[in-house]
Amino acid sequence: MWRATLPNKKTIKEQERDLKREIDRKNAEEPYKFTKKDILAMIIAAFQIIFPIVVLGAIVFGLFILFFTKVFLK
Repeated sequence: MWRATLPNKKTIKEQERDLKREIDRKNAEEPYKFTKKDILAMIIAAFQIIFPIVVLGAIVFGLFILFFTKVFLK
């Protein structure tokens, strides 16, 4: 238990700062390049976000048209 409460334990902000420095250093040495697999994963993720919105919009539009034709065009 004493290891969890050491007086010289770094705070979360210090750990985050150190991690950001390390990532920046690694990116300076060798910049990250997107592979085809990464791009495909991004496209699939965007599709998973956008597709339900489009489907809901189509359903609402279809219900509106159905309601409009049943009520106002009798």
